[in-house]
Amino acid sequence: MKKNMCKCLLSLCLTVLLLLTSLFTLPACSPNPPDVELVYDRLVELIEKSHEINVVMFGCGLPVYARGSDEDKLIHRYYGVVEDGREFVSEYAKFENIDDIKTAARQVYSEDYCNSIFESLFTGYASEGISGSILPARYSEDEKWVYQNSHVDPLVTGTRVYDYASMKIVSPSSSNMIKVEINSYAEDHPEEWVTVDLSFVYENGNWYLDGPSC
Repeated sequence: MKKNMCKCLLSLCLTVLLLLTSLFTLPACSPNPPDVELVYDRLVELIEKSHEINVVMFGCGLPVYARGSDEDKLIHRYYGVVEDGREFVSEYAKFENIDDIKTAARQVYSEDYCNSIFESLFTGYASEGISGSILPARYSEDEKWVYQNSHVDPLVTGTRVYDYASMKIVSPSSSNMIKVEINSYAEDHPEEWVTVDLSFVYENGNWYLDGPSC
């Protein structure tokens, strides 16, 4: 009887020991979102960095040589006439090629969001409801130049200004996805304050915007 009891106690102790070991070896994780103070600096950094790349992707775009300017005429003389509304991007533009634009975008936005907008920016896409119609890419390039399509209208104008002190994390949010509410106004309408939602995801060891900030 004592022998059986000892076996039971030993088995129980081993079970408890295994449970404690597994608890201490499991990675620390929580379904709850972080406190806003813990991610505040990173979120502000992302929003501030997004202003520049937003201009390129959604705003007025990169600087180009104006049609009919001396530079434009000289370029056409040496490289030929470019059709389809494409304009030569200035050699003084910050981004020298499409890969540079993609790299800058990935420093701010999540991989999924980047992939969702790169097609329309750099490839073009089929227009819904119009069979065989392809909407042109905003940017294209060859071995010499980057081109910007003048037929693609900007989606936004100006910059959005955020009141970072009003930023708060709201539902639905989790440990790797947060939704933020923040007060803001458009630069050209400073009297019109609105509360906007911004989404962020945690990937590759850091937080990234998961949607537009403009």
